[in-house]
Amino acid sequence: MIKTYTIRLLPTNEQIAEIENLVYVRNCLWNYLIGLEQESYETTGSIMHNYVLDGKIVPIKKEMGFDALNSKACQRISQEIFFSYRSFFNLLKKDKTAKPPQINNMVESFHTIVYNQSGWIFKPNNIVVLNKIPLTYKSNTKLGDLKDLNIKETRLKFKNGKYLLDICVDYKDIIPETLTHKNKVLAIDLGIKNLGTGIDTDGNMIIIKNRSAKINKYFSTQINKVKSKLSKKEKYSRSYEKLNKIKLNLYNRKNSQIKQTLHIQSKKLANMNYKVIVIGDLTVKKLMSTDGTNSGYKRKKLRKSFAEANIAMFTDLLIYKVFSNHNEIEKIDERWTTQTNCLTGKLLSNKVELSDREVNLTDKIKIDRDLNGCINIYKRYEENHLALMTEPLVIANVVEKYNLLNEPSLIGKPTVL
Repeated sequence: MIKTYTIRLLPTNEQIAEIENLVYVRNCLWNYLIGLEQESYETTGSIMHNYVLDGKIVPIKKEMGFDALNSKACQRISQEIFFSYRSFFNLLKKDKTAKPPQINNMVESFHTIVYNQSGWIFKPNNIVVLNKIPLTYKSNTKLGDLKDLNIKETRLKFKNGKYLLDICVDYKDIIPETLTHKNKVLAIDLGIKNLGTGIDTDGNMIIIKNRSAKINKYFSTQINKVKSKLSKKEKYSRSYEKLNKIKLNLYNRKNSQIKQTLHIQSKKLANMNYKVIVIGDLTVKKLMSTDGTNSGYKRKKLRKSFAEANIAMFTDLLIYKVFSNHNEIEKIDERWTTQTNCLTGKLLSNKVELSDREVNLTDKIKIDRDLNGCINIYKRYEENHLALMTEPLVIANVVEKYNLLNEPSLIGKPTVL
């Protein structure tokens, strides 16, 4: 299992100049290799593999001054370019407007430098020799002596006026002896009002609050106020630059708080140790598209809500945390799950609109629309996995437990994350 920690570097002015030179070399090498790939595609109709690019680097390292950068860092650049092109060609099949990797015209702008396997040495007294530059650093005391850690990769970054170094530590995987919910399944219906609503094998309901939307709303209000003041200032004036820095700081704070919140929620969910977590396969890119049925004022509001919910980021964080716990996560087509009665399996007589938060299953049973959706997702998972080693979900008991027509004291209480 790989875990990443960040330490702060404290370079002197001379060391900052050396770091800036490394960044300059990195960007020049990027542009050179991009040029080779473009030339290869124009002449042969194909791109060169990153191993071929690695061989192209060696002859010109001294000639073009690329020998200042560690060889593993150079190889990482060729790898990034190759996989960027491969991603571009895959994306081009779905989206004809996709653009290939571009040359960096601002070669002096800072870009993260990745060192894989070599290029750093940790020494006593908080010293790290990075690309032959001895740098002082500050780190979390809980990490102990960094030279004793099994570090696989480091990344030199510049963020918010600080030089940082990410260290990727490889820990031996420890398979848990017992699971909190051994052989249990959790089905989640992703949404906007709540980030997700789930039901597990035992009929327990879990609600994942959409906390990121609240953060987004708060910071968007503050950012709009600053933008309003910016529009009245002369561009590039002292007051304009000051307000622009405030705006950028608000954006950074918003993004970091949203990411931290989603990290916490996904970690809590993953640590429940369900053997399988099933989620609805929402194609966020299509939902955010402005083409076809997604055009119009109502759809514009819906697209904004999906953007504020950060569903894609949450699922990405959840997937890697679930896998690190040696459990599984599976995506299920969730079309018509909201419009289908989970008791009968037939479409509801009245169409469920976005504003409807409750659905009537019978004259005497009314449940939350998201609960209805996640039960249908669970049913689809069961239908596709007939040889499950788990007990089937008793839907009748679930809808009775969470029936909104019951006395308030008798309605089941969900677990809220």
